[in-house]
Amino acid sequence: MEIKGVITGDIIGSSQIKPEFRADLLTCLTAMEEELQCVSPFRMELYRGDSFQLLIEDPAMTAKIAILLRAGLIYHTPNKDAGIWDAKVSIGIGSIDFISDNIVTSDGEAFMYSGRQLDNMGKHRLSIKTPWQDVNEELEVSTAFVDDIITGWSNKQAGMIYLSLRQNSAKKEVAEMSGTSIQNVRNVLSVAKESLIKKYIERTAEIISAHNNMQES
Repeated sequence: MEIKGVITGDIIGSSQIKPEFRADLLTCLTAMEEELQCVSPFRMELYRGDSFQLLIEDPAMTAKIAILLRAGLIYHTPNKDAGIWDAKVSIGIGSIDFISDNIVTSDGEAFMYSGRQLDNMGKHRLSIKTPWQDVNEELEVSTAFVDDIITGWSNKQAGMIYLSLRQNSAKKEVAEMSGTSIQNVRNVLSVAKESLIKKYIERTAEIISAHNNMQES
């Protein structure tokens, strides 16, 4: 049985986004759909004007893509008048029973986990559920900590995290892309807790890959 990742997201405070910024938000999401293909191939669909769903080929990369989506939204917020863009993002890892032309009408374990988690997130903005109870138990607390870190990012912090993590870029490359010094990049990434975010992404990928491989063998 093939395991894939599903991300379901809702833009936070979408009704408060001014009409002049809605096109910018759509452009941001469309740009990230292209930019994040380097992490893992995926399909993305927007619906209801403020929600999105992704079907990700490599389930181990789903958490990384989810974090980058939130970082990208915060980073691409046009200005203070637009508020801080962010999203509630729910990750589901599991089997896929049916894939239709439209992702949102597809079905399977991963879709069910992702959709139900999103409905029950409350004030949280990041969640993950897999078919494996031991994985869920391990990731419950660490995901809550990572969620709290991301929610506190400034536009600058989110931008450097996005540039750094998307292609695992060196700090020198991030500095060149940001038009700033390497030392400034180090300082900003340190405050943004990049090292903890990386450890979370690596550990999540490791245990999902391990359980997926065991299930396939």
